[in-house]
Amino acid sequence: MKFTLNEIHAILGGKIIGDGNTCITGLASIEAAKEGDIAFVKNDVLVPQALTSRAAAIVIHREIQQLKKPQIILENPTLSFTKFLEIVAQERFKRQAGIHPTAVISKEATVGVGVSAGAHVVVEDGVTIGNYVAIYPNTFIGKGSRIGDNSVIYANVSIRENTIIGRRVTIHCNSVIGDDGFGYLQLKKKHVKIPQVGIVEIGDDVEIGAMVTICRAALDKTIIGNGVKIDNHSHIAHNVVIGDDTMLIAYAKIAGSAKIGKNVLIAEDVGITDHATIGDNCMIGGGSKVYKSLEAGSIVWGSPAKPIAEEKRIQVVIKKLPEIYNTIKRLVKTSR
Repeated sequence: MKFTLNEIHAILGGKIIGDGNTCITGLASIEAAKEGDIAFVKNDVLVPQALTSRAAAIVIHREIQQLKKPQIILENPTLSFTKFLEIVAQERFKRQAGIHPTAVISKEATVGVGVSAGAHVVVEDGVTIGNYVAIYPNTFIGKGSRIGDNSVIYANVSIRENTIIGRRVTIHCNSVIGDDGFGYLQLKKKHVKIPQVGIVEIGDDVEIGAMVTICRAALDKTIIGNGVKIDNHSHIAHNVVIGDDTMLIAYAKIAGSAKIGKNVLIAEDVGITDHATIGDNCMIGGGSKVYKSLEAGSIVWGSPAKPIAEEKRIQVVIKKLPEIYNTIKRLVKTSR
């Protein structure tokens, strides 16, 4: 990368102090920055590090007069710097349009303009791929699936039949979208598979991490709403519905037919039981197990999940159990 500080200022806005022609050739954290890098400082805690940093320029929340290097002053450096990171990322990870010679794309598939398909990509009959979609090597897209404009499908992703994926969706390596839901009947102590003939439908601006599984519905749809973010190693079972702008952190596990509202935060390693309904704007603390539905706005933690204030009181008592035990033991001994 190569920018002048004036060019970065044009992207970020704010106020520039110092030489706008300073050449920027990299970006880094304030701790790791070296000559030519630009770094950002989000609050006063990092100001001492900024004063000793080797960075060529600093994006910062207020002017630091002792700082003898160019500065861009912004009210929210973190948010503004993100805009610049987006531009750098687009350039760094951009794939040239074109179909690799080893890609196998059905003549019955519809492929938009500016599409990139890497080595050993397989696209089956009836697939529709929108404009400027990037498909990395070894990806499989099953028949009848649709992928919206400007989406990115990283290496080794499997998208099963009739899956619908919106615009500007990112799916990271090794995820599986549309595998069979885990549906069985018990008959004379044998497991009889229930055919899973539904689909997965993913909205716009969704990001799905690595090693995520999203199962197709038994009959209707497994639905991932617009703006949903799903972290690595999470599992979404059949017929689950996840509302817009909800976030699932790593190892989240959502059982079949659960309904998750909008703007819900599900922390790491949370399990949600089948058919539970989680209302809008809920927050579920890490490691929680949710065995029943939650009203909108609930903040819960624990196993089983309960209001966070109650769980905190329980945790305090648990820490005191050895002391309580010893006290009871002494009282019993004294009473004898």
